[in-house]
Amino acid sequence: MVMSAAEMKRLAREAMAEGLTLQAERHRAVATPKTPKEYGDLRSAHTVDPATPDDLLATVTNDLPYAAKQHEDLTLRHDDGQAKFFELASAEIEGEAQEIMAAAIRRRLG
Repeated sequence: MVMSAAEMKRLAREAMAEGLTLQAERHRAVATPKTPKEYGDLRSAHTVDPATPDDLLATVTNDLPYAAKQHEDLTLRHDDGQAKFFELASAEIEGEAQEIMAAAIRRRLG
């Protein structure tokens, strides 16, 4: 079966959206145990906003009012978790990100 350029583009954008969303989910999974847990529900409040074929951006966020302070304030000391939990997770999964995207593209495009 020959695929049109429009169909190929649609499938490629779907694959990219899937890959970006999976990368964000992996980022959240790695960031969660690094997140301080002595304050309420900080770990469970991490959310992934998925990418779509029309908006190729997936984000990991936490909208609790104290999340930014817990992330940014290097003077805070935590018994479990640490500051910069999102940044540390990004660095940790950097090598995996390409593999996650490649796998999503292979699944969609064969």
